[in-house]
Amino acid sequence: MKNALLAMPILPLLLVACGQEPEQAPQAEEKLSEYKAYGTEPGWTVDIQNDEIIHKSQDGTNDFTLPVQRMNQTATGWEIKGFNDQNNITVTVTSNEECNDGMSDRKYADTVTVSVSGSGHHSGCGGDLLSDPAAT
Repeated sequence: MKNALLAMPILPLLLVACGQEPEQAPQAEEKLSEYKAYGTEPGWTVDIQNDEIIHKSQDGTNDFTLPVQRMNQTATGWEIKGFNDQNNITVTVTSNEECNDGMSDRKYADTVTVSVSGSGHHSGCGGDLLSDPAAT
């Protein structure tokens, strides 16, 4: 009888635990596996491929490849950061904010801002090409 009285407070917890559904496995975090961005004045490109950020400048003086250190989906798009002892870059993508590259009049799906060590902040376009006047 004494053992039965000791088990009584645990019984409701066991009944609740039995009625719960099993925990679902955590969902994989979304990330950009491939992405291209372009800018003019000064010219630059950013390629995000397989957890690397490849930055190229028009004059070739600030070219580097860095591992992606952080990639966060934000309310408006993405923020991607890469850095090492010599270089750092932050790429901010504003998704679905149409962008015109200003030189060729191509229109892209996203507006992109990059902050790059050695050259400051630059604006540009990225994502899907929406229109290309040269192709018509």
